[in-house]
Amino acid sequence: MRLCGLTLETYFFQDYLAFLTEVLELELSELSDVSMRLDLNSTWVEIRKTPQPLPDSLMNVEFSLDPEDFYSLKQKLGFYYYRRNDNRFLLHTNNEALCSVVDPDGRVWRFVQSTPLNVSQTSDLFCKNL
Repeated sequence: MRLCGLTLETYFFQDYLAFLTEVLELELSELSDVSMRLDLNSTWVEIRKTPQPLPDSLMNVEFSLDPEDFYSLKQKLGFYYYRRNDNRFLLHTNNEALCSVVDPDGRVWRFVQSTPLNVSQTSDLFCKNL
Protein backbone atom coordinates (compact mmCIF):
# COMPACT_ATOMS: atom_id res chain seq x y z
CA MET A 1 0.00 0.00 0.00
CA ARG A 2 1.26 3.49 -0.86
CA LEU A 3 -0.13 6.84 0.22
CA CYS A 4 -1.03 8.81 -2.91
CA GLY A 5 -1.91 12.11 -1.32
CA LEU A 6 -2.99 14.00 1.74
CA THR A 7 -5.44 16.91 2.10
CA LEU A 8 -5.03 19.34 4.99
CA GLU A 9 -7.91 21.72 5.63
CA THR A 10 -7.25 25.04 7.32
CA TYR A 11 -8.67 28.47 7.97
CA PHE A 12 -5.11 29.85 8.01
CA PHE A 13 -4.51 29.27 4.29
CA GLN A 14 -2.03 32.13 3.70
CA ASP A 15 0.07 31.13 6.72
CA TYR A 16 0.45 27.61 5.30
CA LEU A 17 1.42 28.94 1.90
CA ALA A 18 4.09 31.18 3.44
CA PHE A 19 5.50 28.35 5.57
CA LEU A 20 5.55 25.81 2.74
CA THR A 21 7.17 28.14 0.22
CA GLU A 22 9.57 30.06 2.49
CA VAL A 23 10.79 27.33 4.83
CA LEU A 24 10.28 24.10 2.91
CA GLU A 25 10.82 25.81 -0.46
CA LEU A 26 8.17 23.63 -2.06
CA GLU A 27 6.57 24.44 -5.40
CA LEU A 28 2.83 24.99 -5.12
CA SER A 29 0.28 24.39 -7.86
CA GLU A 30 -2.99 26.31 -7.70
CA LEU A 31 -6.03 24.06 -7.94
CA SER A 32 -8.53 26.83 -7.17
CA ASP A 33 -8.76 30.07 -5.17
CA VAL A 34 -9.02 28.02 -1.98
CA SER A 35 -6.84 25.01 -2.75
CA MET A 36 -3.13 24.53 -3.47
CA ARG A 37 -1.16 21.34 -4.05
CA LEU A 38 2.49 20.55 -3.56
CA ASP A 39 4.18 17.50 -5.02
CA LEU A 40 6.51 15.35 -2.92
CA ASN A 41 8.40 12.68 -4.90
CA SER A 42 5.72 9.98 -5.16
CA THR A 43 2.89 11.73 -3.32
CA TRP A 44 1.24 15.12 -2.89
CA VAL A 45 -0.18 17.35 -0.15
CA GLU A 46 -3.15 19.60 -0.78
CA ILE A 47 -3.89 22.62 1.42
CA ARG A 48 -7.57 23.56 1.31
CA LYS A 49 -9.05 26.71 2.88
CA THR A 50 -12.05 26.36 5.20
CA PRO A 51 -14.54 29.15 5.96
CA GLN A 52 -13.90 28.99 9.73
CA PRO A 53 -11.19 27.71 12.09
CA LEU A 54 -11.20 23.97 12.75
CA PRO A 55 -10.92 22.35 16.17
CA ASP A 56 -7.35 21.21 16.95
CA SER A 57 -6.24 18.35 14.75
CA LEU A 58 -4.68 15.22 16.22
CA MET A 59 -2.82 14.42 13.02
CA ASN A 60 0.98 14.64 12.72
CA VAL A 61 3.03 15.08 9.56
CA GLU A 62 6.56 13.63 9.51
CA PHE A 63 9.42 14.09 7.04
CA SER A 64 12.75 12.25 7.01
CA LEU A 65 15.65 14.37 5.75
CA ASP A 66 19.26 13.57 5.01
CA PRO A 67 21.74 15.43 7.29
CA GLU A 68 22.49 18.21 4.80
CA ASP A 69 18.80 18.92 4.12
CA PHE A 70 18.02 18.73 7.85
CA TYR A 71 20.69 21.34 8.64
CA SER A 72 19.45 23.53 5.78
CA LEU A 73 15.86 23.27 7.02
CA LYS A 74 16.90 24.36 10.51
CA GLN A 75 18.68 27.41 9.06
CA LYS A 76 15.65 28.35 6.93
CA LEU A 77 13.35 27.88 9.89
CA GLY A 78 15.53 30.16 12.04
CA PHE A 79 15.46 32.86 9.36
CA TYR A 80 11.70 32.43 8.92
CA TYR A 81 11.12 33.03 12.64
CA TYR A 82 13.51 35.98 12.56
CA ARG A 83 11.55 37.61 9.72
CA ARG A 84 8.04 36.81 10.96
CA ASN A 85 7.36 37.76 14.57
CA ASP A 86 3.62 37.12 14.18
CA ASN A 87 4.06 33.59 12.87
CA ARG A 88 1.31 31.04 13.57
CA PHE A 89 3.68 28.04 13.19
CA LEU A 90 5.13 27.52 16.68
CA LEU A 91 8.51 25.90 17.26
CA HIS A 92 7.99 22.79 19.39
CA THR A 93 11.29 20.87 19.38
CA ASN A 94 14.68 21.78 17.96
CA ASN A 95 17.66 19.51 18.59
CA GLU A 96 20.32 17.62 16.63
CA ALA A 97 17.96 14.84 15.48
CA LEU A 98 14.48 16.37 15.45
CA CYS A 99 12.87 19.67 14.60
CA SER A 100 9.11 20.02 15.01
CA VAL A 101 6.59 22.81 14.70
CA VAL A 102 2.91 23.05 15.56
CA ASP A 103 0.79 24.53 12.80
CA PRO A 104 -2.15 26.91 13.37
CA ASP A 105 -4.59 23.96 13.40
CA GLY A 106 -2.68 22.01 16.07
CA ARG A 107 -0.95 19.53 13.77
CA VAL A 108 2.64 18.64 14.62
CA TRP A 109 5.07 18.72 11.69
CA ARG A 110 8.15 16.64 12.53
CA PHE A 111 11.39 16.84 10.56
CA VAL A 112 13.70 13.98 11.47
CA GLN A 113 17.34 13.60 10.47
CA SER A 114 17.61 10.27 8.67
CA THR A 115 20.98 9.25 10.09
CA PRO A 116 20.79 6.25 12.43
CA LEU A 117 20.66 7.09 16.13
CA ASN A 118 22.40 5.06 18.79
CA VAL A 119 20.34 3.57 21.64
CA SER A 120 21.04 6.35 24.17
CA GLN A 121 20.10 9.07 21.66
CA THR A 122 16.89 7.23 20.80
CA SER A 123 15.79 6.88 24.41
CA ASP A 124 16.67 10.53 25.14
CA LEU A 125 14.69 11.65 22.10
CA PHE A 126 11.70 9.55 23.16
CA CYS A 127 11.72 10.93 26.72
CA LYS A 128 12.03 14.56 25.57
CA ASN A 129 8.98 14.31 23.31
CA LEU A 130 6.47 12.70 25.67
